[in-house]
Amino acid sequence: MATGIETEKELIIRAAWYYYIQKKTQKDIAEKLNISRMLVLRLLEKAEQEGVIQIKIKNKHSDRLEIEQQLIQKTGLKDAFVIPDPESQDPNQFTDTLAHAGALYIDEYFADNPVINVGYGDTTGRVMNHFAQMSEKRPTYVSLTGGVSIYLLNTKALLSSANLYLIPAPFKASTKEMVQAISSEAAVIEIAQMHKNAACTIIGIGGMNDDATVIKSGIIPKTDFDFLKIRGAVGDVLAHFFDKDGTPIITTAEEHLISYSLEKLEGLNNVIAIAGGKKKYEAIRAAVKARYCNILVTNESTADWLIHSI
Repeated sequence: MATGIETEKELIIRAAWYYYIQKKTQKDIAEKLNISRMLVLRLLEKAEQEGVIQIKIKNKHSDRLEIEQQLIQKTGLKDAFVIPDPESQDPNQFTDTLAHAGALYIDEYFADNPVINVGYGDTTGRVMNHFAQMSEKRPTYVSLTGGVSIYLLNTKALLSSANLYLIPAPFKASTKEMVQAISSEAAVIEIAQMHKNAACTIIGIGGMNDDATVIKSGIIPKTDFDFLKIRGAVGDVLAHFFDKDGTPIITTAEEHLISYSLEKLEGLNNVIAIAGGKKKYEAIRAAVKARYCNILVTNESTADWLIHSI
């Protein structure tokens, strides 16, 4: 709902997002923002005149929403892209909307044909698909973990629109000696060098709910997952779990993972976390506090919660 202190620029961006991205009618937008349909029409006209709409949503630093400014100031993030809360309560649609926003952000801020590190997960897979559908750029994606099939599962659109470099290994090895041997392979070392030079990195943030990707994909057995909860885990990044302060929770399973380490993430360029929703509130806060990401793409409710909880 629009408020008395909401600027016209913020209303323009919101109206444009609802109309062009969420495909809402002008009547729906008027009701949601508590404004007249005539004002909605004028806002959409201004969006076109001012270049807010160019197939994508432009949201330069000087024109960002107030909540983004507050989030950056409160958390120390390098940047943030906050989208309106989707009306639908469907988790699948919510994830897809966030992924679309992530693709828009990457297309807007990074040069043609960027090299992009990518973590495993449903959200990151959808980001790649949206990017393929909306951008003329041809990115090169470099995986941050093993598990070739995980990356190929939701990325059919990439076959003709991107280069894909995958670590040629499983996500989990049977022994820590095997992890060391795989890490010493020339192909794996080459990919590790690519990580350092990538323009940006996209990751998801997992929560501790029973439908978490690490459970559904079989990366972590349910019994181990429950044990991590008991030990205080609030979430994971790249299957590395951490507590409410972002401190890693070390288990024997860590020795078997072929996954980029948490402590090295801060050394990568522009680490973009794409995550939101109540189930992930604590996980996102912990990941931001621990500097596992320096850019966050999220929704308004999550951003508001972070601002008032950090």
